[in-house]
Amino acid sequence: MTKKMVIISSIMLVIVSMSVIVIIVTLPIIQSFIDYNAVEEEVKSANRDEILQFMEDMEKGIEKEITVARQFYGGKSSLASNAPEEPKGWVIYHLKSFYDEATKESWIEVTPDLSRFKQSKDEPIDVITSRQQCGYISLKKDLEYIDDPGTFMLTECFHRWEYKL
Repeated sequence: MTKKMVIISSIMLVIVSMSVIVIIVTLPIIQSFIDYNAVEEEVKSANRDEILQFMEDMEKGIEKEITVARQFYGGKSSLASNAPEEPKGWVIYHLKSFYDEATKESWIEVTPDLSRFKQSKDEPIDVITSRQQCGYISLKKDLEYIDDPGTFMLTECFHRWEYKL
């Protein structure tokens, strides 16, 4: 091997090494940017009116699909250093209503997507973790508060009576 080839090989090795270091250092930053934008663009949750329309259509026996997503911000539940961590990310439920003409009954097939959700070890919340059926969606209101918009609940589910939507 000539001296010139050794120098060129050494320079190429340095360039490759520097490139690898730059990629390793910047990858987490680039990944977090990509993940954040993908979630923001991808998660199109049904709004209150769409959920109400879904409930009304179910009562009429109309089969329909919607996606409902709730965001959890994580962090600590208080400023205390020993405060429990809260859940973080998105809980996404894909809902599809079905209607059986013979029995005149409808139900909801719930398919969860927890790929962007991190459950809290300290204070876990109840989420649907696998595909299951629920009977209907109910709207719970606190009667003490006149302006309470209420909370949508998936009700009569296979693994549990209800889950917060």
